[in-house]
Formats: sequence, C-alpha cells, structure tokens
Amino acid sequence: MSSYPLSAEEPIVAKYESAISNETQRFSIGTYSFLCKPYGVITLESLYSNPSTNSICKQNIQRFFIRNPLDVFFAQKYLFTEQYYHIVFKKEWCVVYLKGRTTLSELLLKHGLGIIQPNFRDKEFMSLFNGAQRSAKDLKIGLWRDNIVKNCLGEIYK
Repeated sequence: MSSYPLSAEEPIVAKYESAISNETQRFSIGTYSFLCKPYGVITLESLYSNPSTNSICKQNIQRFFIRNPLDVFFAQKYLFTEQYYHIVFKKEWCVVYLKGRTTLSELLLKHGLGIIQPNFRDKEFMSLFNGAQRSAKDLKIGLWRDNIVKNCLGEIYK
C-alpha cells in the first residue's frame, strides 16, 4: 500500500452582515467581524472616492448612479443577510463565492460596475474576469455605456 500526502484545507465560510457599498461588504466568522473588498476589481465606488480621481471622471460616475440608482445596491441583490458564503482571502481582498464558482468580482465586472485592476495577474481568475469584463464591454453595460472608462482611463491606469 502506497501513501500519498494529503493536503486539504477547510473552506472558510463567513456570515454576510451587510453591504456598505459594492466596494465593501461586512462579514463575520463567530464573533469576529471584518470587511471584504472584491478581489481583482476596481469598482466605480473606489474610483469615485479616490482623492486623485479627476472631476470629469467623478461627474460621469455620479451621473451613472443617478440614472441607475439600483446599481448602488447591486451587491445586496446577490448577498443575503445572515446567509453564509465561501470566502477566500487574497491579501487585503476577498473572493466571495455567490453561486457555486461565480464570484462577486465576476458579477461586478459582468454588469459594468467595475474594471479589472491594471496589474492583476492571478491565473486562476484572469480568464473568468476577462470574459465577464468583455461581456459588459460588448453589450455596453454600466461603465462601458456611459464613457466612464474613456473619461477615467488615466485614473484607472495610474
């Protein structure tokens, strides 16, 4: 009988508490509460709140959310209070799995509410994220419809 090394990690499961924005969600494990930011994605909220973002970019984002008020609460459509989600920590970000292998980051990209971080190189997620972003771009959804990418390009690639 040969033996093989067995390497198994328990999945991290956290209870969803609330969404501060599409950029930040609050989870807890036991009595420990923590914030998660979507892995690999620059959200419209993070662009808007960045002090170095130019005023034209901010105005475009503000107009987008005025015309699309439900998108401010996009994460809340998919995350349900007191429900448990599988989370993988990646430095200061979180991969939050919503339905099977679908992540919050992927959905934000697919709906044009974020863009892939410029130096993102994670092979595990790159093709999924590229596909989601390309879908939003081809369908002209979210930031791809309202010229936000064009007006914020300098801010994204700083």
